[in-house]
Amino acid sequence: YSTGRTTGVVLDSGDGVTHAVPIYEGYALPHAIERTDLAGRDVTRFLRLLLRKEGADFHTTSEFEIVRQIKERACFISLNPSKVEAMEALASYPLPDGSTLEIGPARFRAPELLFRPDLMGQEYFGIHQVNLIHN
Repeated sequence: YSTGRTTGVVLDSGDGVTHAVPIYEGYALPHAIERTDLAGRDVTRFLRLLLRKEGADFHTTSEFEIVRQIKERACFISLNPSKVEAMEALASYPLPDGSTLEIGPARFRAPELLFRPDLMGQEYFGIHQVNLIHN
């Protein structure tokens, strides 16, 4: 409703599961709701892997929480990742111990996992395909 539309698809992605809910004339179509286990936790894990490749190590549960916060505050989805990679400079992210983490392409590569689960060897459909493929 916030966009003035009553028909569309609501994508509800949490930590462990994502649902694609088709809406027609303001009503959810329960028989057509699709679910995928690809969600935020997967993006956090992928970000942790990418940050390791950039030289930062996060091993403990509390450090995983820091990676989740980095994901929520510094990551973004790019319409053209290769163009952004060529233009984007490093971003500084303050860590709880007072040090600063310089984050490179991991900021936009990690969320790409939602569209390309194969980046981590997963066989799920990307979130842009969930509702279309199954119905």
